[in-house]
Amino acid sequence: MRNFLYLFLLGTLISLSSCREDFSTERSSGKLEFSKSKIYLDTVFTNVGSSTYTLKVYNRGNKDINIPIVQLAKGLNSKYRLMVDGRTENGKIFNNVELLAKDSLYIFIETTVDIASANPINLTYDDQILFDTGSNQQKVDLTTLIQDANFLFPNRTLNPKIYETISVNGFQAGTLGHTLTASELNWTNSKPYVIYGNVVVPSGSTLNIAAGTRVYFHNSSTLIINDGATLNIAGGLNIFDPISGSITTQNEVTFEGDRLEPTFEDTPGQWGAVFILSNSNNTINHLTLKNATLGIYLVSNLNVPKLKIENSQFYGCSNFGILARNSDINGKNVVINSAGQASLACLEGGNYDFKHCTFNNNWQSSSQRAVILSDNFTVGNTITISNLITSFSNCIIYGTTNNYELLIDKKGTNIATSFMNCLIKFSDSNSNLANPVLYDVIRNPTFNNLRNMNPFFKNPSKNKLNLLTGSAAIGMATFLMPNFPDILGKPRLNPSDIGAYKF
Repeated sequence: MRNFLYLFLLGTLISLSSCREDFSTERSSGKLEFSKSKIYLDTVFTNVGSSTYTLKVYNRGNKDINIPIVQLAKGLNSKYRLMVDGRTENGKIFNNVELLAKDSLYIFIETTVDIASANPINLTYDDQILFDTGSNQQKVDLTTLIQDANFLFPNRTLNPKIYETISVNGFQAGTLGHTLTASELNWTNSKPYVIYGNVVVPSGSTLNIAAGTRVYFHNSSTLIINDGATLNIAGGLNIFDPISGSITTQNEVTFEGDRLEPTFEDTPGQWGAVFILSNSNNTINHLTLKNATLGIYLVSNLNVPKLKIENSQFYGCSNFGILARNSDINGKNVVINSAGQASLACLEGGNYDFKHCTFNNNWQSSSQRAVILSDNFTVGNTITISNLITSFSNCIIYGTTNNYELLIDKKGTNIATSFMNCLIKFSDSNSNLANPVLYDVIRNPTFNNLRNMNPFFKNPSKNKLNLLTGSAAIGMATFLMPNFPDILGKPRLNPSDIGAYKF
């Protein structure tokens, strides 16, 4: 019912605009027309309310009509709720609905339904909207697919309650939290997980996430790996049908928002972030993370956070794909595309090693970057400086709106940046750089970096960063030993290709 107040006001305005004093009607003759003959309320989780869907009903005739009854076929027992032309009644049955000639009315539809009410064969819940119940009856079908899930809610019974106070760039995880118990530390692919608020992995514990696990985050929700805790995401390659191209076995782990409607498929900023505060051996393999405010945030707390990440993708984060402060990351086959500030940001020093990664930023503004490296962090008048050591081998650093997608910010003396056989969008003619000498490392011909050459991605706006014929990245990588396959499991040969994808 979260949208019904707004819709009630809208419906009232619609109905008022149709009023007139000389209104007289005749019974509907069954010649109504509808904007849709069947409405699919996209997949919902059990006992979680759906979005609001709209049906428009037309009277194409020349006479004002009265529809004796508009109701759900299952009546008062239906799991659907209606608002008809601004009227709410009981949400199920509406008598004497009037509709002017050459006019239309709106019906708004929602549902909250549990898995027990679903058809056990196809897990759908069905009903109909009936217009008249006599010989002139017309109908519109309703269908909802229901998905069972493991729900993790804030613990509202503890005293004192659990709160987290981590913040970055205006983003704060400050809502009520839930600390995982021993029985909640092994997530499997049997049912999705839906997170509300902050879920915290306590110190001394390991959260294991098995291949094929799907995790959905409600608005602003976060996963926090506390100092001394460990995150282990053990995803694998999906298995595809070579004929249809569809997935037959889901091995990849996915993190995304809990709005499952197609219109939210590529909407950034739907949920919070994954916070890693721990210096344990955190590992991530075959994760796809979408539409967060900040994908992964490594926060230097008591110790330097550590992460080994491979074969993983980050798309549509409204701030950063990966943000690390004075951290330690080893990355292979990492793909990040479209972030509001930077796809990858390594700030306030740290130690970072990336091999065969693709960092692209397709965000449509003039201020974002693909990669930002910095040895400092400023709060007020205080500047904190730490050693920064970075190594990029066979990586693509690219984007759509800037003539340099790599930004290096240095205030200290202990900074060592290495780029070898990388394709980097960087213009030598740019004069806006604060410290141009820092970029000599990518100009040096000894390191075989390609500047301002097109990687020819398949479709970056759809997060398809595979290489197409003509890509400057093809055959230009140095052959690394030990060798490892690309992000899709394809073996790399010599000469190999720059980036996470083998051509």
